[in-house]
Amino acid sequence: MGQHIRSLARGTVALILAVAAAFMWTAGRASASEEHIVQPGETLSEIAKAYGTTVAELQALNDLPDVDFVWYGQRLLVETPESAQPEGLLSAAAESAEAAEGAEPEGLLGEAGPGADAEDYLLYTVQPGDTLFLLAGKHGISLSRLMAINELSSEDWLQMGQELLVPHTLAPAPLSAHAVSAQQPAAPFAEMQPGQVRPAFHTVQEDELLEDIAAWYGVNPAALARLNGMPNGSVPEPGQALRVPSAEGLELLQGVDDRLDEDRYPTLSERWIEVDLKEQLAIAYEGVVPVRVFVISSGVAASPTVTGEFRLWVKIGMQDMRGGSRAAGDAYHVTEVRHVQYFHEDYGFHGTYWHSNFGTPMSRGCVNMTEADAKWLFEWATPTMYDAEDSGWMFSTRVNPGTLVLVHGAEE
Repeated sequence: MGQHIRSLARGTVALILAVAAAFMWTAGRASASEEHIVQPGETLSEIAKAYGTTVAELQALNDLPDVDFVWYGQRLLVETPESAQPEGLLSAAAESAEAAEGAEPEGLLGEAGPGADAEDYLLYTVQPGDTLFLLAGKHGISLSRLMAINELSSEDWLQMGQELLVPHTLAPAPLSAHAVSAQQPAAPFAEMQPGQVRPAFHTVQEDELLEDIAAWYGVNPAALARLNGMPNGSVPEPGQALRVPSAEGLELLQGVDDRLDEDRYPTLSERWIEVDLKEQLAIAYEGVVPVRVFVISSGVAASPTVTGEFRLWVKIGMQDMRGGSRAAGDAYHVTEVRHVQYFHEDYGFHGTYWHSNFGTPMSRGCVNMTEADAKWLFEWATPTMYDAEDSGWMFSTRVNPGTLVLVHGAEE
């Protein structure tokens, strides 16, 4: 299994996503029979509470075999009680409308929520069909950040004509890749990249370890070992000349005999990421051109990394991860995992500080990377997150889509 996602934004985001998915700006027009699309981190009990129903009723209505398991994107039929119909919703809507009407634009800009600089934001007037979730993705900030800027809670409803503070800049469409056609070969891998200041080779000194040399040049020790045909943790001989990988690591592809055929590329024009489980490499592409290569650790045999074609669907700068079972003796809890990007359910890329054995499967299904590599990939891949201080979950949307990911295994 992959790493288990914690409750999003400490419970607030899960509830507001449920609300956003279920209702538009016409909140008071909720019907007695609705369809709810499960959002990341939601539990059946949270969904039942949001709709004023019970877990047992949801289970029976949707023929669910296990009340402890719902998944992102699952569609659930919900029957809400009469008491939860228009009267209560219209009351909340009226209060929100009154608050919106009474807010002067200058006052709203002058009293931005915690951590917001009024000069960085403009006033946006809510249109039919807008939700907080869609507006956050459109403007490249997390849902929790958008709510904090506007001092909104999960009990607030959006109303047509309401004014919100949003960043000046919209999230861009996926960046164009290099103009390379399917018939053109990929760029050759130079021994060293143009402009690199580091030398192509390093002469090993007395008592130097691979980790020391890699740290000196700012590269992954596993990449240094692999480029020189050495196992991880090897002790180099004094006087030995080691080839030093460039920052992009494209030289690592020279040792891969069985590269992915171009006719299997998921795109020839977008940015995308290949994960080669056999080689234990992740490769960032722009169209058909590889631009950076990483040595990774994927899932072990008991919890393999999922294969297939996906898109990054959510990312977060840092989170805690926990899972497993104490009874089975495989429970784990790691804190402050950085630069996390999920591409399928709870399988994703993230920085790893608890081991350095990259190039060997080590994880419970996720793609382990050095923290420096994970940071680079986080900033390069979409959905775009503009605010470096944003600590919330950044979801992929139609206007701010996630980068394509192709994972293929050793058996292929």
